[in-house]
Amino acid sequence: MATTIPIKVYEILEDRLGKEEAKQLVHEIETSVDAIAAQKKVEIRDELSKELLTKAEFHSEMKAMRAEMATMEQKLLRRMDIYFIIIICLLILLNPRAIDLIAKLLGIIK
Repeated sequence: MATTIPIKVYEILEDRLGKEEAKQLVHEIETSVDAIAAQKKVEIRDELSKELLTKAEFHSEMKAMRAEMATMEQKLLRRMDIYFIIIICLLILLNPRAIDLIAKLLGIIK
């Protein structure tokens, strides 16, 4: 990744320092800028790799989430069963014909 200094800056340096000195200075500046850019690139990559999940971490997180969802599903199913039983009991108790039918089935009323 070669970085170049704008021609206008080079011309100003050439006017003030001379052709050879300006070339050397520009070469050193470009080399320094390239080194700094490479160093920043490595730092950013390292910082991102610390924050991103690896495949193994992702799979372990997914496994934990699936287990948690399975427990939540079991709790929800139990709760739905209880609600279903409560609704059936309420329908039977609040319906006068259902009470008569149950009484006839059990032989309490003829």
